[in-house]
Amino acid sequence: MFKKIVLSMFIFTAISCLSLHNGINAQTPTPTVVPTPVLKGNISGTVTGKKSGNPIKGAKVSLKNNDLNFKDKTTTGTDGKYLFSDLSAGNHVLRAKKSGYKNEKIKIDLAEGENAVVDIQLKKEKKDDGNGNDGGGGY
Repeated sequence: MFKKIVLSMFIFTAISCLSLHNGINAQTPTPTVVPTPVLKGNISGTVTGKKSGNPIKGAKVSLKNNDLNFKDKTTTGTDGKYLFSDLSAGNHVLRAKKSGYKNEKIKIDLAEGENAVVDIQLKKEKKDDGNGNDGGGGY
């Protein structure tokens, strides 16, 4: 009789353990994918006269990236400085112009998170006095 009770308890315990084990739904947690933040960059600099080295106030500076369908523009202050911020990485074209100076164009490959300093020197245009004395050498 004692053997039957012990055997019954053993079977009951085994069945309980199996039931309990099957009832537990152990799940491996799904990893959460956290996107890597995209670091933005800046392009800044100073527009100066090529010969004088003096800052050029009021120069029009533009920035364009055809791949990103992006364009922006600004005007330099009295210190000749400009700034484009919060930029995505890529190939940008920087242009500067000012009346009386030749336009300047610079290509920049901006890396992610890069803060590029690009100083621009503008060369004065030769003046034409209207009498053909513009240094063209005649006919």
